[in-house]
Amino acid sequence: MKGSRNLVTLAGASLLLATSAFAAGTGKGTLHLYESVEVQGKQLPPGDYKVEWNGEGPKVELSISSGKQTVASVPAQVVTVSEKNRTDGYASKKSDDGNNALTEIFFHGKDFELRLGDQANAEPSHSGTSGSN
Repeated sequence: MKGSRNLVTLAGASLLLATSAFAAGTGKGTLHLYESVEVQGKQLPPGDYKVEWNGEGPKVELSISSGKQTVASVPAQVVTVSEKNRTDGYASKKSDDGNNALTEIFFHGKDFELRLGDQANAEPSHSGTSGSN
């Protein structure tokens, strides 16, 4: 009886640990844009922004704020990268309408990046980054 209770406890703890390792929870960071970028159809001018993401697992909801005002909210994916990021920064991609669309945000010393929109399943494009924080 005691052995089976310990086994159940151990199995439960293992499951909890595995779940928490996959959980993104809440995260915060800063973003400095060196150029205007578009997020969900909104133009964000160059400047300093706060980013916050909430969610469980790799899919999160990303909010970008300027001061106390949220200027954009977009679904994103937390993607683990093989090497820790060497800088803070972002990547953007020219869209069909000629605007730069924000595609990735990454933070110095972290082993993940946030990919926005269609870029969530793409390979990292740090080599084509448009700016660093």
